[in-house]
Amino acid sequence: MNKESYLAVTIITAVILGLSAYAVSIGTEPGWFPVIVVVLTFPVFILALFLWWNASNTDGDIPFTGY
Repeated sequence: MNKESYLAVTIITAVILGLSAYAVSIGTEPGWFPVIVVVLTFPVFILALFLWWNASNTDGDIPFTGY
């Protein structure tokens, strides 16, 4: 994956987290569903953000990915 792919995953997961926060604020039923979405999405967001931040703009190997 390249830097743009990690950015796309970061943006998508950020939107999902934002929608989940909005769902909690308006009180959707069942109330546990947005919490489960946050628990499953947050680690993916952090990992994608870290990999995007450390990726270079050139076509090189990103450490710990693709092995």
